[in-house]
Amino acid sequence: MTWKLPCLTALLLILLCPPPATAADIVFYDVDFNGVFVPPKGKAPGLVKASIHIGQDSQLIRIIDLAAPAARFSEFSGDGDIRREGSRVIWEIPSTGGSLSYQVSVDQRKGEAFDARLTRHWAILRLGDLFPPARVIAEETARSRSALLLQGPPGWSFETPYGPAAEGVDFANPARRFDRPTGWMTAGKLGIRRDVIADRQVSVAAPVGQSVRRLDILSFMHWTLPDLVAVFPQMPERILVVSAEDDMWRGGLSGPSSLYLHADRPLVSENATSTLLHELVHIAAASAARGADDWIVEGLAEYYSLEVLRRTGGISAQRYARAFRQLKRWVKKDNGQLQSPSHGASTARAVLLFRDIQRELDAADAGSLDTIAAEMLDAGSLTSEQLQSALRDALGKPSARLERALRSAVESTP
Repeated sequence: MTWKLPCLTALLLILLCPPPATAADIVFYDVDFNGVFVPPKGKAPGLVKASIHIGQDSQLIRIIDLAAPAARFSEFSGDGDIRREGSRVIWEIPSTGGSLSYQVSVDQRKGEAFDARLTRHWAILRLGDLFPPARVIAEETARSRSALLLQGPPGWSFETPYGPAAEGVDFANPARRFDRPTGWMTAGKLGIRRDVIADRQVSVAAPVGQSVRRLDILSFMHWTLPDLVAVFPQMPERILVVSAEDDMWRGGLSGPSSLYLHADRPLVSENATSTLLHELVHIAAASAARGADDWIVEGLAEYYSLEVLRRTGGISAQRYARAFRQLKRWVKKDNGQLQSPSHGASTARAVLLFRDIQRELDAADAGSLDTIAAEMLDAGSLTSEQLQSALRDALGKPSARLERALRSAVESTP
């Protein structure tokens, strides 16, 4: 039989790229992530004894390749073949499963302070500091069923984006074939306040004695989160806020379904923006942030930290206008331009642009930036091209404000 070239090419594509697995094809293996916190004692630094256990009846998952630099991750042992290659550790898993154990040095500096800390009485860190990113070789139809168990000294609690983990907690992200724990966590003798706000389970957790105003944070979220969720319905169903003051970085940082906020950060700053609202927008936009234009991500977060406060009556129209005048002076003083990564005057320039875009939409009776932002998140793309496309659809023509700003950014690039 003689094959024509197009037919042969199509057959090869079918053989090399089988169709996606259906729900009926999926098979599961179990992954247990465990961590035992050992606080510092005397001159001995604190550490976490971590382990990953794989349960499988056949060889569904074969290799886990961890990003584990030796300065933080050490003492690897377990079943199967384990080897270090530079900053990575490769674990070849036995066909019937097995365990990998290692030690983690927790303390990690951000400037003069810490953004990961283990003291004698408490800890704040990202779960990814314990269970780092991994490349996995597994069967195409294999998916993990993951659970997390954290332990430590008597009386310690462990709060994670998945809930309390001292007795173990299951978690699942359908978008991941190998689901590892991510997001911020805190441990130790904790004070925790919980509530349901805008149909989201919200927890505010901090070590006792750290001057964290947990109820203030919950009250602020009762006031603002419903309006933020109305703009960003992608906000996850669980949100954890962790906080502390001693030696910790004096800012805010978001993570999957969670954020860290220093105890001294005001809920509303003197410039009328809110670090807490800013980081909550990052949580909502997390799924679209990879590969995004950073000026869009940061600009939207700061714009809505102002806009939600205005809408909810947290700041007056006069103070809102004053905040934008301050941003305009900042941009002029430091020559802020749309760029990635974005910070300072560059983010201020993006905030001014989003206000101008809203004015352009209003003038054309073409809807709201809220709709544009939600559509971009649904599409999983926060890029200049996606913003141009969304505005063209809304306005029926290119956005004059956006095109002018993008040309200015190109012209100012060295």
